Amino acid sequence: MIERKKRSKRRREITNVIAPEMLSNWQRKIVLSRLAQLCAPMLKGYQDDLPLLTDSLEQRLNATAQNSAQTARDIQITYRQIRKNKMLTDAPYAAALCAPWLRIDDNEKYAEWLGLIVLCCCQLHIIGQHDSAIDSALREIRLIANDINHAPIFHKLPRVTHINSLEKLGEQLEVLKLHYPEPNLEYAGIGYLSVVIRNAFVRSRGIVRRRKKRALTFSEPEVITVIPLEPVDDSGLEVERLQIRPEMEDSRTVDETAMLETSVTFRVYGIHQRNKNLAIMAQQSQRFTEQLSNRNQSLLCSFEQLTDWDIHHLIQHCIANLKQQDSVACWVLLTLITGRDPSWLHTKARQHQLLDIVNSSPYIRMYHHVPASNQADILKGILPNIAEKFDRPLPQDLYQWVKEFNVNLPAPTLLEIRTWLSPVNKKHTTRLTLGRITRYLEHWCLNNGSDRAIVALMRGESHQSRPALAYSYVSQDAILHDYYRYVTAIFAMANINPQLPSYQPEASHLGSRLHLPSSILHHIFTVLAQPLKHRSNIWDFHNHYVCYVWALLTFSTGHRDVTAPMGKLTDYNPHQRTWWISDKERRNVPSARTLVIPPTAAKQVDDYLQHLHQLKKHCHFRAPNIAERCQQALDGSGNLLFYITDKQYTKVSSDLTPALSNHA
Repeated sequence: MIERKKRSKRRREITNVIAPEMLSNWQRKIVLSRLAQLCAPMLKGYQDDLPLLTDSLEQRLNATAQNSAQTARDIQITYRQIRKNKMLTDAPYAAALCAPWLRIDDNEKYAEWLGLIVLCCCQLHIIGQHDSAIDSALREIRLIANDINHAPIFHKLPRVTHINSLEKLGEQLEVLKLHYPEPNLEYAGIGYLSVVIRNAFVRSRGIVRRRKKRALTFSEPEVITVIPLEPVDDSGLEVERLQIRPEMEDSRTVDETAMLETSVTFRVYGIHQRNKNLAIMAQQSQRFTEQLSNRNQSLLCSFEQLTDWDIHHLIQHCIANLKQQDSVACWVLLTLITGRDPSWLHTKARQHQLLDIVNSSPYIRMYHHVPASNQADILKGILPNIAEKFDRPLPQDLYQWVKEFNVNLPAPTLLEIRTWLSPVNKKHTTRLTLGRITRYLEHWCLNNGSDRAIVALMRGESHQSRPALAYSYVSQDAILHDYYRYVTAIFAMANINPQLPSYQPEASHLGSRLHLPSSILHHIFTVLAQPLKHRSNIWDFHNHYVCYVWALLTFSTGHRDVTAPMGKLTDYNPHQRTWWISDKERRNVPSARTLVIPPTAAKQVDDYLQHLHQLKKHCHFRAPNIAERCQQALDGSGNLLFYITDKQYTKVSSDLTPALSNHA
C-alpha cells in the first residue's frame, strides 16, 4: 500500500509539472493527451532505462492515448495561448509538446525525439536538482521544430528507434559534438539533448552550484566617495551611498567609476540611536542562536540533551524489560514518545481515557480545546469544524501493557525511574535522566524543522502554557506526519522496528475555528469598499475610507487593534515597502518589528496620501483644523490615520480607535 501511495504521489507530481494548474482545464487536457500520444510508444521501447516512469505513467499513458481526442487545431490554439500569456518558461513541457513543427520534414522521427526527451526530463524531475538541464533540453527540442537557426540540428540526429538504449544514444550524441571544434549553436543544441539523456540513464542526483561572492580588489589603492542622499522622512537618519573606485593619477581621474557595480552600499547614521549596552548585545546574541537553531545549523549534539548513543541504549533497555512485564520500562518509553513525564500522563489518564486499543494497535489519545473553538450557532455554516481530540499510534511492543493498563495503579516516582536508569548509565556511559528524556521530543523536532505549534500539540500542551495555540489552526495530518517521523527516527537509532500501523491521512483540524476560508477572505474587502461608492458626504467618505485602509494594513501586517494604529507616516519606508510597528507590550523584550507590506497595500497607502492632499485643499477654508491635521499626517508630525467627528457643530479630528471604527 505504501508503494502504491508513492506511485500515486509521483503521478500527481509529474502531471502537475507537465500540465501546471496555471493552464485551464481544457488546455491541460490537450497537453496530457499530447503527452500520451507521443510518449506512450517511447516508454515501451525504453522501459529498462526509465524505471522511475514505468510504474507511474505506463498505464495512464496507454489509457489516455486510447481516449485521445485532440486535433491539430486544438494543439495550435493551446500553444498560441501559452505563448500569448508568456508561459513558455513557466510551462516548458506544455510548450514543447504543443509547439508547431514548421521546420520538420520527417514528422515521425521528430515525434520519437520529442517523446523521448520529455520522458527523460520527467525522470530527471523525479530524481531532483536537474532543473537547468530540463529547461535547456525542452527549450532546444521546441526551437528545433520552429526556429530556422536550430533546424539544422535535427538532420544530424540519429533515429531513436534504431538504438533502444539511452547509454548508446548518449554516446552517439557525444560523438556528434566532436565534429564542432569550436562551440557554436549546433554544438550547444546537441549538448543540451545529450545531457538529459545521459543523466536520465545514470539516474544520479544533480549538482547545485552556488555563486561565490568575491570582494572587490584593486591593483592600486581604492578611493571611497560618499554621496549624501535626501532623507525620506524626518526621523533624523542620515543616509549616504558609498562608491568605490581605484585611485588614479590626476590625469586619469574620471567622474564616474568604470567598474560595473554588482551591489549598492549604504551607510546610515542615527543621531538618536543609543549605544549598545550589555542587554542589547545579549538580546542580539540570543536572536542569533535562535536563527541558527531554526536553520538547523547548530551543533550536532547539545551537551544538555541526549545523543543517538543515549537513545539507542535507552530503547533497547526498554524493549528488553518490556518482555519481562516491567511497568517502569513502559512508562519511560511512553515518556520518550510523548515528551511528558509519567506523573503528567497519569493525571491525564485519571481525567479521561488516555490509552486505548484500536484495530489491534495501541493508541494514545490527546485532547485540545481553545476558547475560539466555541462560536455562535449562526457561524456554523461559515467556520470550519474543529476536532477536540486526536489519536496517535504507539509501538506494538506496548500493546499488552496498554491492554492491561490500570489507572488506579500509581505512576513510578522520580527516584524509581532514576534507580531504573542507573544500570544503563553505568554500563554504557550514557547520560539518561527523566528530564532529558522528557525534553528529547521537542529537542529532536525543532532541530528537524517541525513547527513549534505542532510540537506543543504532540506534547498535549494547552493554550495557557503556549499562548500561540489559541490562534493556531493545524491539520491533524501535519501532526501525524511529524509524529511518525519522530517515532521512526528514534527506533531506527536502536535498529528496532516500532511496527506502527500504516499511515492514514486525517482531514480534520485542531485549534481555533476562526480560520476563515479563502472564499470568505476574498470578499471581505469588497464588502468594506461597497459603502464608499454611495457616500457623497466628504466627512463620511473619509471615515469609511480610513477604516478601509486600516483594515487592509492590519490584514497585511498582523497589527492588532490599538489606539492610533500604524503610527506615523515616518514609520513607513516607501522605497523598500517596509513598516515599523510596535503593538506588543512585553517586559524586557523588544516590542517593535519591521515588516514588508505587499504591493497592493503600498499602492493603497499612496492613494490614501493623495486623498489627504485633496481633503486638505477642500478643508482649507471650510475646516482649517482638519486641513492642519491632514498636513500633520502628511509630514509625519501626527498619526497617519485619523477620524473626523462632530463637536459642538464643528468638525474635529481624533485618533482612530476600535470603538470609532465600529461607528463607520
